[in-house]
Amino acid sequence: MKKITHLFITAAVALCIFAACKSGPATISGEVTNYKGRAIECMLVTDTAYIPDSLTISEDGSFIYSKDLPEGAEVWIVAEDARGYVRTYLKNGDKQHVAMSASADSVYGRCDVIFSGDTKASEYLLAFDKELGNLAKWTPEEAIKYNTFKEYKAALDAASDKLTTQLKATGDNKFIAKEEKKLNNKVLLTSFNFVRGKYHSGQPSDTDKDFLEFVETIDYNNMESAKNNLIYMYINWYQTCHPDTTTGSGVQYLTILKKRVSNQEVIDYMADSYMASYMEGGADAYLPATLEAYQQTTSNQENVEKYKEMSKELIQLLPGNAAPDFAIKDVKGNSLRFSDIIGKGKMTYMDVWATWCGPCCAEIPFMEKLAEHYAGNPKIEIISISIDEKQDKWKKKLEADKPEWRQFIVPDGFKSELCREYRINGIPRFMLFDKDGKIINVNAPRPSDNSIIDYLDSQLK
Repeated sequence: MKKITHLFITAAVALCIFAACKSGPATISGEVTNYKGRAIECMLVTDTAYIPDSLTISEDGSFIYSKDLPEGAEVWIVAEDARGYVRTYLKNGDKQHVAMSASADSVYGRCDVIFSGDTKASEYLLAFDKELGNLAKWTPEEAIKYNTFKEYKAALDAASDKLTTQLKATGDNKFIAKEEKKLNNKVLLTSFNFVRGKYHSGQPSDTDKDFLEFVETIDYNNMESAKNNLIYMYINWYQTCHPDTTTGSGVQYLTILKKRVSNQEVIDYMADSYMASYMEGGADAYLPATLEAYQQTTSNQENVEKYKEMSKELIQLLPGNAAPDFAIKDVKGNSLRFSDIIGKGKMTYMDVWATWCGPCCAEIPFMEKLAEHYAGNPKIEIISISIDEKQDKWKKKLEADKPEWRQFIVPDGFKSELCREYRINGIPRFMLFDKDGKIINVNAPRPSDNSIIDYLDSQLK
């Protein structure tokens, strides 16, 4: 009897009905090389819900998956060891074969893959990920290789044109219409990587005439621009170029929003979204001023009153207050309290993360640099606290990475004392505590922030 394990699959189901559907369910077969056969969680992700699902993979790495997909679906196949995934697109009657390599050095954060069968749409998705996905080519670090925004935008447009040609070749009008919108939005969002790259390299990001002209072409009074994060990207860039340390980032964000956007519906959406995140994040020392700015920005007075009440609970998280205590465990499984490791004459910079959190893991190289920079400094300690509910995955990650700073874990994930006391609903979260165990900032800058060392040094004085 061959051992049966599971492969992680997710599907983002498109809400479209095809004019001519093939008969029978959609079927995808394939094999995964270098797969070590660990069982992991599985789900289908539709436009409206997260639905558990799975497929089985035999000991030799082969699998077959069949599903009724009359409306068409994006099916993501993820092997635990692959450090990435393969996106496929299927509709009823389609038969695809996927040869995946789950090697750790697979390119672009995706599995290496060879398609065969009814694969034009799947091949487009792969090309999209390679050209405009989370690739090194389009990261801020790579963006600075272009001297001007004109050069960078030309490269983006060339990639977009190539993808558009490939998209139209699928011959699927519903798929084309859906993906064209995604492509256009991705190009606009990716355009901001140019100035992010300038910022992270210490260069001014508001001096390129072509970029300044570009940001004026965006319709900021369009709800789609709000929901697709274009307005957020603009405000984030503007704040970077015109920092204001006197009022706090929240007041500045809301002020820029009112100046840039005139559509009150869009203003309400952006302001309400910002405040929800701000309050869930524990707020900061500028809480009263931010609440006042929010009240003057949104027309949703019901939310204003809700956040005023919530602010009363957040007072304990403002700078100068004693850090709320909680239970933790070290890498050896010893139980202790947070108060056992802070307030010992050292300032503490703390990372709250999990192995399943992509943005968290993206910060690890920067944490390594930060730990190296402050190694041997008796005035500061760097720690990480995982909220992984599966400690074996956490330990496996630590064994692989071998971090040089202290590691801890809390029981119960988001239900833990840590998350409850510090109102943590999303990660990563970085916090700073003084040598006496009092709060400096429960929303401290990330290790990847270009000014993190300057910030920490200023607090050490």
